[in-house]
Amino acid sequence: MRWIGGLLVVAAVMLTSATPALAHGGVVGADLRIAASLGDRELTVIIRRVAAVPGPLRVDVVNHAGSRGGTLRVGAVPQNGGPATARELRLTDGGGSAGLDLQVDRVGAWELLVDDGRETARFPFVVPDDVPPAAEWTTTAGFTTAGGLLLAALAGAAFGRRAWPPLVLGGGAAAAVVVATTAALLSSSLPPQQEIDPVTGRPLSIDAPDAGRPHVNLLVDATLAAGERSPLDLRLVDGATGRPVDDLVLHHDALVHLVVIGPGGQFAHLHPVRVAPGEFRVWFRPASGGEHRVHAELERRGGGVQLPDATVRATGPPVAEPLPGGPGDHDAGGMTARITASTLVAGEPSVLTAEFGAAGQPVRDLQPWLGMAGHLITTGPDGTLGHVHAMPDPTAAVPDETVATGGPRVEFVYTFPTAGRHRVWFQVERDYQVVTVPVEVDVTAAEDGS
Repeated sequence: MRWIGGLLVVAAVMLTSATPALAHGGVVGADLRIAASLGDRELTVIIRRVAAVPGPLRVDVVNHAGSRGGTLRVGAVPQNGGPATARELRLTDGGGSAGLDLQVDRVGAWELLVDDGRETARFPFVVPDDVPPAAEWTTTAGFTTAGGLLLAALAGAAFGRRAWPPLVLGGGAAAAVVVATTAALLSSSLPPQQEIDPVTGRPLSIDAPDAGRPHVNLLVDATLAAGERSPLDLRLVDGATGRPVDDLVLHHDALVHLVVIGPGGQFAHLHPVRVAPGEFRVWFRPASGGEHRVHAELERRGGGVQLPDATVRATGPPVAEPLPGGPGDHDAGGMTARITASTLVAGEPSVLTAEFGAAGQPVRDLQPWLGMAGHLITTGPDGTLGHVHAMPDPTAAVPDETVATGGPRVEFVYTFPTAGRHRVWFQVERDYQVVTVPVEVDVTAAEDGS
């Protein structure tokens, strides 16, 4: 009877191997992670992939350390109109993750609504029209059928009194394997599956070119005072038409990355929430009076990454940040960060490394933040802003913030555009706390570094 046990294993493999073929092949159907600075909370909203329509939509919310707990109201509504479904979600103090299930009943464009009682963030997402290609469907159906027939043949051989039913069923299983294998081999020569439109969730027309988008103008409206928390209202305007820009795509797990640098070297990395088409809001407490540079990093569909900026003023006396010091050991969120830098020559790639330890031991529980192992933000004597990432293993799936296996070493490669003194901020996450390490480095001119 050993051969029966072996065939049972083969049949089980056939049945389970068919499942991945049903997985969605486009980025629209994947989990979405969206960073959000909502009111006085720093959140990451995770919209899980919808498996069936009608069916549940899983939403998880990560609350960062330093953000208060409390209750949010989370709902989903179709963008083309329809009833909203909403539920309350309770966040814990001090960082952590909480989730709930909503219901969706149609494919296409939706908005996730997250309300903190003062304002409502609106996150666009898509429930895709998930139809697998014919070759994929044939391969899946073939292996599934083969597995079922093989199990039936085994049952007939073990318990039946006639010899011919197992032979017929076994022959059918063999034929199904041949069909499935042929479809799998032919699929490699077929053209790739059509790209999914991130607005509708349906295949893009091959006759519709994806034209580039004009420059985005950033308009900031704010009344700021040193030491007081106030809203920064952002308007994104198309440089050609003057119309609101509402075709942003997720760029490193955010619709907009906002870096605010104060006159005394103060630093904030925020993620404004979308409150209406082309309109975003974030709350900000300046530590100093004077002019603040506001840098946005965003990506339009078909238009690539753009870096519009603006200035705002805060009333109150100017305050200078303490000088952060150069490479070496720095205290950082209960850890020690050892900063090293090499090849600090303008126009040449530099390697900047942060190695984290605590209590004399290497730190190995860093969490990914914004889909990356770490972030490096720089500004130079001419005000130019740089933002680079410590990339994860490209062959591995990027985990969300609930997975803490990173560290101790986080490495960046950046080419400083100009000589002079540059301020650099290393950012990583641990225990749901975003840790920022400021450092100053001196970059030499190319002729001086030869």
